[in-house]
Amino acid sequence: MRMTYRRFILGFLGVTLLGASDEVYRAGEGVPAPKILHKVDPHYTYEARRAGIQGTVVLEVLVDENGQATASSVVSPLGFGLDERAKEAVAQWTFRPVRKDGQPVKTYTTVEVNFRLFHQFFDPRGEERRTAYNLVVEAIQGHRRTDATLDMIKNLAQQKYPPAMYLYAKMLESGDGFPKDREQAFLIMNDAAEKNYPSAVYEIGRMTMAGRRIEKDTEKGLDLVRNAAVLGSRQAQFFLGAAYESGDEVPQSDERARHYFRLCAAEGEAPCQVRLARLLIKNATNGDREFLQALAWLDIAAEHGDFEARMILDRERAGLSPQQISWVSKLKEQFGHTP
Repeated sequence: MRMTYRRFILGFLGVTLLGASDEVYRAGEGVPAPKILHKVDPHYTYEARRAGIQGTVVLEVLVDENGQATASSVVSPLGFGLDERAKEAVAQWTFRPVRKDGQPVKTYTTVEVNFRLFHQFFDPRGEERRTAYNLVVEAIQGHRRTDATLDMIKNLAQQKYPPAMYLYAKMLESGDGFPKDREQAFLIMNDAAEKNYPSAVYEIGRMTMAGRRIEKDTEKGLDLVRNAAVLGSRQAQFFLGAAYESGDEVPQSDERARHYFRLCAAEGEAPCQVRLARLLIKNATNGDREFLQALAWLDIAAEHGDFEARMILDRERAGLSPQQISWVSKLKEQFGHTP
């Protein structure tokens, strides 16, 4: 029987999330899901409203014995600050506590928080596919892959949903979860690239550069990789940054390297942040704006656990004035970093 998105989502939400301990249960394993008694609607962010973002945030919630949502984490995000707004709203919801052997118990459950704009078209089918795909990825990353998740990946790919096409192609190529079929993987990857899915455009670009399954054409491949970078592929952005920095397959250019590293640095990629910082420091005078920008990027990367960033930062910021330290903090805010 063909699996529908709604069946998959409901099954996933009700059964397959976090494991239980002796004191914390999960809906679907001997206990029902906590019933929602009172909801508080979420508030839009200015950025999301301006961009016309609509959709559903799926949260995993820990409901305590008193029916309060004491903790939550995002399973399927929307971005634009809406994930945080969803968590703020759910923190104010109340539930009917689940009972086990007559006693109220803590229970993990999941909830959907909808964001809709009045007088603006909304595609529910597209949103169901996006949510189903996010849940599939979350299951795989959480080592909870099942036959149902594999079926959904294939189903979404057959429905020409580009992210699923890319994932399915990669799994077919490696034989991960599906029988290995490199020819079919290539065809699906190429199809996803023609739909301008950034990661697929990058893959086809690299294949073209290397002459792998495609006639070798370095310039055409580079153009595809550049397109992927513009479309938002962080792999493509890092690849081009490293290529222009070293002069490998392209003319050496620190300026272009900085441009591409800056793109993926802004998306939170610590390796890009560190490489960008090193290039900024390379030609900067101690204390000038580019030097302070470099320290800001290093500080962001270091806060996310990058050891190299911490080492460079400790070395380079010695002797900064209080005013310069203040400028670094302001630059971190400009780069979209929130402590």
